[in-house]
Amino acid sequence: MNEVASAEPSGIEDDARDRERRAVKIPVDEVTLLEDRARVVRRATLPVWAGVTRLRIDRVSPLIVDKTLAARVDQGEIRDVRITRRAVYQTHEREETLRDLDEQIEETEDAVRRMERRLGRIESALALLEDASAATLDELATDAAWSRLDLEQADGRFDELGERERSLREEKLGAQRALNERRREFGRLGARRQAVSQPSGELRATLLIDLVREEEGETTIEVEYLVPNACWRPHHRATLEDDALRFECDGAVWQNTGEDWEDVQLRFSTQRPSLGAEPPTLTTDRLQVQRKSEVLEVSARERTIETTGLGRASQVAPELPGIDDGGEALELRAPHRASIPSDGRAHRVGLFDFESPAEAWLWCAPELTASVLLKTAQRNASRHAILAGPVDLVKNGGLVGRTKVLYIAPDERFELGWGPDPMLRVHRELEERKPEKSLLRNWIGVDKTVDVKLSNLGPETKHIELVERVPVSEIEKVKIEVDAEETHEGRLPDDDGFVRWLVELAPMSRERVRLRYTLRRHGDVVGI
Repeated sequence: MNEVASAEPSGIEDDARDRERRAVKIPVDEVTLLEDRARVVRRATLPVWAGVTRLRIDRVSPLIVDKTLAARVDQGEIRDVRITRRAVYQTHEREETLRDLDEQIEETEDAVRRMERRLGRIESALALLEDASAATLDELATDAAWSRLDLEQADGRFDELGERERSLREEKLGAQRALNERRREFGRLGARRQAVSQPSGELRATLLIDLVREEEGETTIEVEYLVPNACWRPHHRATLEDDALRFECDGAVWQNTGEDWEDVQLRFSTQRPSLGAEPPTLTTDRLQVQRKSEVLEVSARERTIETTGLGRASQVAPELPGIDDGGEALELRAPHRASIPSDGRAHRVGLFDFESPAEAWLWCAPELTASVLLKTAQRNASRHAILAGPVDLVKNGGLVGRTKVLYIAPDERFELGWGPDPMLRVHRELEERKPEKSLLRNWIGVDKTVDVKLSNLGPETKHIELVERVPVSEIEKVKIEVDAEETHEGRLPDDDGFVRWLVELAPMSRERVRLRYTLRRHGDVVGI
């Protein structure tokens, strides 16, 4: 196959000749998705005649990276391949829309004027009614002064005036509401007309291919290019049924490239093509000698224990770098073809799945959360690695939550959390004693006591793995001592500072677990 790189589009004079080219359809056949772009391959077998054949592919993505555009044929030779872009404006449709909007605006404006006049008449009637009421009161006052007041006639007059006022005010309220609605409609039509009157259109792109063949016949054409506005991320789904786990790995695809991918073969890659980088600017780094401080300043910090899983079924897996693909570029092929429209939404495509026995137990770390969680441990029984990403958790036929996993190598064991047990309650208390400085030794000690209370409200016996932690010192002038006599079952921490118990809770019972340790620091240590 021959290959030629893309060329710059020709001038305006060639536009007419480009439209005279033979229009063909070379559909998208294969797409390789990267982290922030996609490699698109179009393939088709077309009849061509002897000599030069000029082809045109309409409505391709206008976001094609020109320097990545290439074409190949199995028979013949590619003379040229390039992309042209032009903005298309629907002026005729816009003029019709503007005319319709102008008519609606004029009708709405006339209606607003009529409603304003009607509202003015109602307000004038209310003003006249107020004057009539004031005049009636003056007449009644005069009649009362001359002892000619007729109370029955006065009550009838006031009832008539009050009824007329209520009727006018209700009519005013309805007219005001209708006028406000018409004014809002008038504003919406004006904003719509302003938006429609703005120059708008769409950018369309066309691929132009020139190929040469000595004799007439069929040839297979392949066009390849890169487009942005496309990406993918791993997304998983775990279903727990009794003691078995079904794990499904999908690829979530987003693309808004301007062209739909219909019935294409998808490949998902973790490669990261270089976009080009510049070395950092070097600056002068001046070093100077200073006197060592007599006070040692330290601070407590959180440390994450980096692990990729629980180890292989038969042997412990070596520690892998903390990156999504395990330090090795991977490419996963979708087992079935899929269609991805250019709408910018997420579309999930199945990649692989497996089933594995699951070991379930109850786990509690009260320092992190005051609940007892259901956890499972299972093995990656697939020949593919599980990439880091979110996991939808399904249990008892329904979605119970979402968690996430890190990179899991093939045959690696890993854990999943399935939410709290509603029948168990946890309460944690931490007590600290004030520092006491010894007169004989220049050490300061702080006693800390952790009490964890567990309650079982259910009718079944529960076995819970309880985990607490103590600080781990990295310097000699800070020491942590666990009081085995006061600590439940005399448990001691492991190398990472975790203390673990297996607690059995009978139905409707409770248990208290205590951990006591002392943090000692030298007198010249500050910060903790």
